[in-house]
Amino acid sequence: MMRSQGGPVGYARPVQKLRFAGVFLSILVAPVALAQTASVDGLVAQRVAAERAHAWRIAAWGAASLAAGTTLVLSSRAAGKRGRRAFGLQTAGWGVINSGIAVAALTLTGDAPTSWAEAIGAEDHLGNVMLVNLGLDVGYVLVGATLLAVAGRGVPTPAAWRGHGAAVVAQGVMLLALDVIVYAGSSDRLEALVGLAPHASLGLTPAGLTLQLPF
Repeated sequence: MMRSQGGPVGYARPVQKLRFAGVFLSILVAPVALAQTASVDGLVAQRVAAERAHAWRIAAWGAASLAAGTTLVLSSRAAGKRGRRAFGLQTAGWGVINSGIAVAALTLTGDAPTSWAEAIGAEDHLGNVMLVNLGLDVGYVLVGATLLAVAGRGVPTPAAWRGHGAAVVAQGVMLLALDVIVYAGSSDRLEALVGLAPHASLGLTPAGLTLQLPF
């Protein structure tokens, strides 16, 4: 119970203030919520555009890999060009896989998030997927480097091992660069979404009940 110079103050006036505060809260928070929705929608649109751009980049890299790899295979029929042929086979195989993944990503569509919570969940999921991809990309580079190292240790057809290893390293490095672009953008959008967290608060001050908004 609060006190003033004239003695104890009853509960009637604070309760009345609280009722009026509820009305003012609904009036003030409504435009803030609308502003947040507009900002969240913009960030969601950026994420969707980034995902499609990434899929198109993977598709372009896959098509280029398939074309280059096929060309190398067709031009490396001689026995002395095993390394080149191996590089072409490996590159063409990656081209097929990457192209298929890109086509699937471009054709699959989901429901767009309609709330802040859904938007931040979708962005967080994208970031987690990219983290897994980055780990795989590093793994690809290490596998390719291992093949290159083993090629000089008495294995049969060392040129072919070097060709496969070099191709895997090239694919891993390129995919790593493409995935870093997406992950960096996702991290920035996630930070922006966190900054839009709806957290208005009511505080009791000497002037009465006060609505505190961080916007």
